[in-house]
Amino acid sequence: MSFMDKLPTVISCCFCCFLRAGTVMIALFSFLSGLLFAPNVTHIKGFWSMDPVLSYYSAATENAIQIILGIVSIMLCFVSGLLVVGACCNIPVLLEIYQWGAVAYSSIVLLLFLILTIFCFFVHTNCALAGFVLIFLMVVIVILTMYFVMVVNSLRMSLKFLASQDLIV
Repeated sequence: MSFMDKLPTVISCCFCCFLRAGTVMIALFSFLSGLLFAPNVTHIKGFWSMDPVLSYYSAATENAIQIILGIVSIMLCFVSGLLVVGACCNIPVLLEIYQWGAVAYSSIVLLLFLILTIFCFFVHTNCALAGFVLIFLMVVIVILTMYFVMVVNSLRMSLKFLASQDLIV
């Protein structure tokens, strides 16, 4: 029994759709969220760049944070693709890979945003608004990740349950 088996489960996604459809929507949302930050790897302006949020984006630390954020965003796009395949083809292992990938992504992003928030409040005191925005984003990331992992876990557990049952007709 893995750690993910002990998580709470839900019976529907967003109180209105089936777990499989909700999981596919979560995968699409996660993939698009990953695309928002992925261009930061090469410092190309993508859908959203970190440059306006960073105070002095020529600093080495902030450049490193931007590159790391881009790399983990590409990882999120990859595991989101695995989530779609796992949900559509009934492969619980791919769902668990997404769960661990989402937890890793959120942990890394929280750490990076915490570093940027510390920079905003204590190093560059002229960007307090950006620090508060980063704190808000950290709260949103934690809430969304917890909910997404619970929904995907519910589908994974139901797939494992159905696979283990001998249906008698």
